[in-house]
Amino acid sequence: MDEARVAFLKRLVASPSPSGFEQPAQQVVREEIQQFADEVHTDVMGNVIAVLNPAGKPRVMLTAHCDELGFLIRYIDDRGFLYFSTIGGFDPSTLPGERVYVHTPSGPVLGVLGRKPVHLMESEERSKAPNLNEMWIDIGVASRSEARDLVPLGCVATRANQLERLRGDLVVSRGMDNKSSILAIVEAMRRLHEQRDQLKAGVFFVASVQEEIGGRGAALAAHAIDPQIALTVDVTFTSDHPQMSEMRVGDVKLGGGPGITTGAFVSPRVFQLLTETAKAADMSYQLDVQAAHTHTDNDGIRLIRSGIATGLLNIPSRYMHSSSEVVSLKDIEQAGELMARFVLSLDEQTNLIP
Repeated sequence: MDEARVAFLKRLVASPSPSGFEQPAQQVVREEIQQFADEVHTDVMGNVIAVLNPAGKPRVMLTAHCDELGFLIRYIDDRGFLYFSTIGGFDPSTLPGERVYVHTPSGPVLGVLGRKPVHLMESEERSKAPNLNEMWIDIGVASRSEARDLVPLGCVATRANQLERLRGDLVVSRGMDNKSSILAIVEAMRRLHEQRDQLKAGVFFVASVQEEIGGRGAALAAHAIDPQIALTVDVTFTSDHPQMSEMRVGDVKLGGGPGITTGAFVSPRVFQLLTETAKAADMSYQLDVQAAHTHTDNDGIRLIRSGIATGLLNIPSRYMHSSSEVVSLKDIEQAGELMARFVLSLDEQTNLIP
């Protein structure tokens, strides 16, 4: 993957987007995607929607959520410590000692997630995950008034980790769930724009909001777009590191190509078309086997209006919902290529009936 694409991903990660507060990241998305679309707009929910060949048939929606986990500041005590509610699903044991940025109207304020030192814990406390209500954010001030001058109530915070290279084509950062998938769809749109003379379908890119708190944005966008086909891109667990079981999550590894989901909550025809497209191009892919719920935006999209033929692609990721999620740039690039080839194979005669 070329450095311009990596630079876009780095800018996207650096732009905070806790669920409900996605605007900084969405501005980066708008600036990037407008190069590859005929029109771009933002709906009232905050979804960014870009359209290529709007009159084409069938109508295809390519979506990934741009929101990430975060913290919402709800109280400041007399000594200036900030108390918060979490936005999305955290593992509390990963939080103590983490650095965060509190995003204020005047700019980011560095803070530290605090907890009682391990030396002072009773034995039973050491063996349990910390209680989120017993943690706080320390921004290095001494009073409530000093803190409130810097951080108004209602500000959001994110972990401070940014994108870095690990080894080879691996990168590590917070927010790879799901900004890595945004990059994959931008890559698909770039390829489709370059080959638009071969494009028969109408393509609707959606950077959706609020997935981490229940999949609110993508379903609303799908209702407005009314696509015949919708591909969701998200991250999935890998089994290529210690304490992960292939029997539980399947044989999924970094660098093995995007995962294609099969199961009750995706269209068997879309699954078939995706795998046929990958095989015809001799592209690597992995199977993501889900008996029912996929716990992605796919699940809400499929039941919009009279039903949508959905598919799900997955970027393999280690250490999901931590501050150091690891993904492969090669997997992201291949997901973009697979989506582009899939969309180019569609026309009005494409059969979507199982």
